Amino acid sequence: MMILPIPVFCTLASLGIALLSLVGWVSGIERLTSVQPGLPRMVPMTAMLVLLASAAILRQWRAGRRKAADAGRLSGHPGMLPAAALASAAIAIGLCRALGWMPAPTVPALGMSSPVTATMFGALGVSLLCMLDARWVRRGQWIAIGVLLLGILTAAGYGFRQTILYEMLPGKGTSILTTLALLLLATGVLALRPAEGIMEAVAGPGPGAWFVRRLLGVALAVPVLLGAAAALALHFEVADPGTLIAMVVWSMIVMFTVMVCRLSLRLYRIEGERSAAEAQREAALAALREADVRKDDFLAMLAHELRNPLAPIRAGADLLQRTGGADPQLRRTSEIISRQVDHMVHLVDDLLDVSRVTRGLIAIEQKPVDAHRAVCDAVEQARPAIAQRGHQLHTVLGEQHPLVLGDHKRLVQVVVNLLNNAGKYTPPGGRIEVGMRVGAGEVEIEVRDNGIGIDAGLLPRVFDTFTQATRTAGRAEGGLGLGLALVKRLTELHGGKVAAGSAGLGQGSSFTVTLPRLQDAAAAASVPAPAAAADAAARS
Repeated sequence: MMILPIPVFCTLASLGIALLSLVGWVSGIERLTSVQPGLPRMVPMTAMLVLLASAAILRQWRAGRRKAADAGRLSGHPGMLPAAALASAAIAIGLCRALGWMPAPTVPALGMSSPVTATMFGALGVSLLCMLDARWVRRGQWIAIGVLLLGILTAAGYGFRQTILYEMLPGKGTSILTTLALLLLATGVLALRPAEGIMEAVAGPGPGAWFVRRLLGVALAVPVLLGAAAALALHFEVADPGTLIAMVVWSMIVMFTVMVCRLSLRLYRIEGERSAAEAQREAALAALREADVRKDDFLAMLAHELRNPLAPIRAGADLLQRTGGADPQLRRTSEIISRQVDHMVHLVDDLLDVSRVTRGLIAIEQKPVDAHRAVCDAVEQARPAIAQRGHQLHTVLGEQHPLVLGDHKRLVQVVVNLLNNAGKYTPPGGRIEVGMRVGAGEVEIEVRDNGIGIDAGLLPRVFDTFTQATRTAGRAEGGLGLGLALVKRLTELHGGKVAAGSAGLGQGSSFTVTLPRLQDAAAAASVPAPAAAADAAARS
């Protein structure tokens, strides 16, 4: 069974009331305009205002459903015209009627809305205007709540006709049909944006919203029911007014006390469940922290234990090379062993460095470092491996030698890791570029390649430990996924940041290291001039 949304239901019901009223004026059926002869009638002007308000609510609701590009702004919004017309017309009628500038016509069929009715429709129009802009939604909802409460008071006046309340509101010309339409329209306005402003606390899924809905239901239903019961008791003269007032007050105290106690017990249970869940979460976090510490200790121990047998293996490979003579098979075997031992040493060193950084055991020397020279040293260190893969290496470093505060050895390690990463994920014969840009307060070092690229789903996690792209048949060299994680942590120890970018798979990738630039002239004088080899690397 299809359930109509609240704004649609409210506007359709209001439209039905307005149309029936207009039919009553045309056909002369008084019950269609006042429900009961002798009561105030819904005049044609009020019916037109109801139609205008209904159109405004429907237009705004449809705009929200379509998620229009201009939703949330006043300019060009599809609901702007009906809301503006309603506000302008109702405010003008209410002001003129209140000041006596627009007396009621002698012809009943041309009757104007009463000042109270016109003022309420004017407030409703202002509320609709506020709902067009996200910054004014809460104010619009407060205005709609005011109209809703005034409508409820007007409806209560019909239950007590022999009172001043009736003379103040219904007696001024606000019909029961108009009151019902205003209640529906105000409810429709409040339901336009249920996830914003005041309604967020009412229509939300959380326990707080559940409590608010229960309390609001009781706050609205109890007084209405008790008021109706008191009106019937007065009509049939069951009790005197004083006794009825005392009984109504006592009944409201009893019902609200019961409701508050029930909600308090529910809140107490929810708080207990939340506390238990919080304790479980804290215990799980403590277990995770302990497991993380144990993992770091295990990695450090594993790296040390793996490092010990590598030295004799390398010595054995060197001995084979020296004693192998002219035996090509023996020489090729010793070269393979040496190359794989170097690869394992590199992996173990990365593993040791990551565990040390994680446990805060790496100390960064804080002294001025020539960033240009550090990049050139890294290029020279990584050049043999890049040349072995057949890649083209291009450097564009410029003539400036900016200074950064940090550790020369660790900065070289950062750039070397980026170059090795680019080499591993770039097919043979690919292009790798190293560039440096110097800004007023920072230095950017970029390593770019035209390799396999980075998938969009992997990009946010590319600097996580043990994260690497899917290994393909063309990329035999593996790794532990520690190089980029080490780059990120070493860069952060230097007060900098690193970012990765890629247009997608097959589109290459780029990594940019940004370091704060040192501006102290005295520090610059203490840095030795760059070596000739470094300058030659910068021009390659």
